[in-house]
Amino acid sequence: MRKDKRKYQTARFDFYSKQTIAIIIVFLLFIILNGCPGSRVTKEYTGEFLANDSGVSHGGFEWGSHYSASLVIRGTKGDLILTHEIGLGDYLRKHEFSVSEFAEVSGNISFKVEGRAASLVLIEEDSIWNRQYDGYFTGNKTSDLSERIGYLPIEPFIGFNSRFYIDLRLLPQQPEPDLFGLIAGLQ
Repeated sequence: MRKDKRKYQTARFDFYSKQTIAIIIVFLLFIILNGCPGSRVTKEYTGEFLANDSGVSHGGFEWGSHYSASLVIRGTKGDLILTHEIGLGDYLRKHEFSVSEFAEVSGNISFKVEGRAASLVLIEEDSIWNRQYDGYFTGNKTSDLSERIGYLPIEPFIGFNSRFYIDLRLLPQQPEPDLFGLIAGLQ
């Protein structure tokens, strides 16, 4: 009788341990295939980055360039990527920049780009460019105080002279829903 009882207990243990292992494997596959909630892209912005050597947004420059811009944020960190699109050459020596301390508060976004503070202001209705930049976050570095919007440091953009005009315009993108986002939305 004792031998039968041990076989029963061993068989029961094997059954439960196999079930536990199967549950753990399914859970791990779920996490791997869907990503951890903390590792998902939480915010994405696309837009443009403009630069010229005159120090202001308009006229009098000998050099100017247009870059497409992409800012991808995970939590409070991310990357700003600039891709040269058109212009009189590319002075930038680096095109990917580290972003930290990202925050969105009261219609503004602030962050550090390569350790330097930046702030972009939400332009709800763009009266200057015939509403082309409605809904964009904008920041620049200009020597004309009347056209200053937000703040964008020149120092991270190695290759640009300190007198250059720079302008970053970013539009928030709708993130693709993931399983964790859908679950959170149901609650």
